[in-house]
Amino acid sequence: MKAVLPFFVVFSFLAICPVFADSGAVVSYADGNGFIVVSDGIRTSYNLAVDDVLGLPVGEGDTILTDDGTFLEIELLSGPRGVVKLAENTTFTVASLDESSGSVFKVVYGRIRVKAERITGGSRLWVTGHDTVAGVRGTDFGYDLFYDLAQEGAERQTAVYCFDGEVDVLHFDQETVSKADLINTEPFILGADRMVRTKSSAPEAKLKSTAIEEEIRNFWFNYPFLTAAAAEVGRERPENELAVSEELNLGPERGSEKWEAERGGKILFTAGLSMITLAGILRAVMPEKAADLSIGLASVGGAVAATGGGVLIYSITLD
Repeated sequence: MKAVLPFFVVFSFLAICPVFADSGAVVSYADGNGFIVVSDGIRTSYNLAVDDVLGLPVGEGDTILTDDGTFLEIELLSGPRGVVKLAENTTFTVASLDESSGSVFKVVYGRIRVKAERITGGSRLWVTGHDTVAGVRGTDFGYDLFYDLAQEGAERQTAVYCFDGEVDVLHFDQETVSKADLINTEPFILGADRMVRTKSSAPEAKLKSTAIEEEIRNFWFNYPFLTAAAAEVGRERPENELAVSEELNLGPERGSEKWEAERGGKILFTAGLSMITLAGILRAVMPEKAADLSIGLASVGGAVAATGGGVLIYSITLD
């Protein structure tokens, strides 16, 4: 039993506590149920009811999948500064975060909105899906990629829309257009309050802009940016500082006594509940062989959970 308990506590701690490190981007806001991050082939799930994800690093090559009802905001700390907002049921990949040539993001499925500072020189911030590319030097725009299941072959439909500034849009046939040809292609310039739609069934169709659809406007009106950096793009601030709107009430400042107490309480409480659950499983699977172990786990788990609850209550009293 002495060998089992330390391992289980450590396992519980690692499972629920994100590791914070220097990164080119960080999660600056999260709301809803949870999300998954795939990094270097490792899949990690985050439960927003338990896990503290504010400041979670996001790096090149990472893929994020948001659950139903979950919205994330990612603040860009290197390359073009700004904020990327991921809607629910979205799969999103950070292809690169480059200070000189610009950052590249890929929407595999779903809906995002980007607000980025203006960039000088030849660099861009690029968002790509499958056959439609959006390139910007600083603007507020969105990118949708969905599949129309009613159409034969589940037609892929992409929408690029610009709320402010300008967006360069390229639509191409991957089977016939090379990267060199694509780079030399004259882009379609999309102005403010305009959008374009592209379809996989018509890769050579001429792009034509229309007013942004009301459904899109209403959606983002209901789910606006909540990271302060989105409203203060380009503002001078210390490296890796998270500027979050005060009205968010996301909790105490990271690193403060209140934050440490609240975080520690959550960890202990969750670890305790996990130990009690494991004790119940052992008691059900091996009622005779694991009787003493399950009782011990339940007892220790109850004590750990009670301690965590006490720490959480204490954190409420701190300023």
